[in-house]
Amino acid sequence: MRIAVIDDQPDIRYSVAKILKRHGHESIAFDGTEAELCETLSSQGIELLIVDVQLGVELSGIDIIRELKKTSQMPIILMTAYTTAQNMIEASKLGVQNILKKPFDEEALMELVAPYEEHAKEEASPVHERDGESFIGSYETMKEIYRRIGLAANNDLSVLVHGQTGTGKELIAGLIHQNSSRAKHPFVALNCAAIPLELFESQLFGHEKGSFTSAETQHVGYAEQVGEGTLFLDEIGELEPLAQGKLLRFLETRQFRRMGGKEDKVFSGRIVSATNIDLREKIEAKVFREDLYFRLAMLSIEVPSLKERAQDIPILVSHFIAKANESLHVEIAGISAETLETLQRRVWSGNIRELRNAVFGACLNRQKGMLKVKDFAQKESMVEDWTQQLEVALRQGLDQGIAYGEIDRALNQIWLKVAYEATPNLSKLAEALGVARLTLRKRLKEAGLYNEE
Repeated sequence: MRIAVIDDQPDIRYSVAKILKRHGHESIAFDGTEAELCETLSSQGIELLIVDVQLGVELSGIDIIRELKKTSQMPIILMTAYTTAQNMIEASKLGVQNILKKPFDEEALMELVAPYEEHAKEEASPVHERDGESFIGSYETMKEIYRRIGLAANNDLSVLVHGQTGTGKELIAGLIHQNSSRAKHPFVALNCAAIPLELFESQLFGHEKGSFTSAETQHVGYAEQVGEGTLFLDEIGELEPLAQGKLLRFLETRQFRRMGGKEDKVFSGRIVSATNIDLREKIEAKVFREDLYFRLAMLSIEVPSLKERAQDIPILVSHFIAKANESLHVEIAGISAETLETLQRRVWSGNIRELRNAVFGACLNRQKGMLKVKDFAQKESMVEDWTQQLEVALRQGLDQGIAYGEIDRALNQIWLKVAYEATPNLSKLAEALGVARLTLRKRLKEAGLYNEE
């Protein structure tokens, strides 16, 4: 094949050309500063382009790809030592699926080149420029997520983001919005678990003054507020069946009417939803509509838990320390190896959110210098088995002379408080605990955890 190599480092150009020649390919090298480079590439019968992301101050590999895609369907391999959110999402939006991380060896390079010998050409995608927030992680962890964010940003398909609590689902929804053609329009988030069934329609579609007893003023709903932007439906798995039906009709018709209104309005936005629940299991249990699922999950993005990406903890800790220095006005130089190892052994049930809070708290404790294990004192019981932690606490209570009955009552109340905070939807919590909804509400009231108002 005739392959063009663009890199501002002569040694890289030479090495790549040498490898390609050894495998029978003809290579043409450029440093990225050549005049009318794209026209030259298009006229030279190039069958594959290998280009570096960082070419210099004035031009990047992404710029070259963007310009080239206007007139050519040439397949591209992107070389990079800097796997940032921005360049990976932009590459995905431009149709670039193959990314070669520096430093690389001959096998890694030829593994990406080989498919094009069989004419497996990639299709180009239209571009909508927009800078995005960084979603921190290692290359191996993030490459597929960024690729799918780019795909999602390039079209208006409904997207479902799935992952545990604290993994950054709303951040991903925001990145899709920021990198799409809708970026100049509103991003509106609606927490489906926090809205009672009787208020769901009013919140989503809006209502006219006097449409029901407490409707003292007109309310413009989220579907109308979003305009041509993105409507983010968080915790979509918590919707009750009646609300699911109303949402399905809205998605099918892309029309809605304010409560008490007389005319239908057209929904011009796009939908991104998120859940920490396996909706397939809810479908099998007949508590979530399968037809709604298919409407929401035209494209899906799976977000790994922190346990699944433990190799990212040093990267994340370093990032959070930098953020803490900036926002908390502290002077933390880093973290000791011993402390970092301790954090890596810990089970982070709250995922990235919990890790961030722990690092920020430790930075406040330390103020200046290197973070040590004792700076995480409030989180120092890092025993992986939570039942062991509970056993230790109960033994301490008995040693202090607390009565068995008092401990039992306290345990029940604490468990109820934690469960209600984790699942504030009464119907869902009652189902999980195996009690009637009215019984649960009574217990919550008795514990001072539930207020009708």
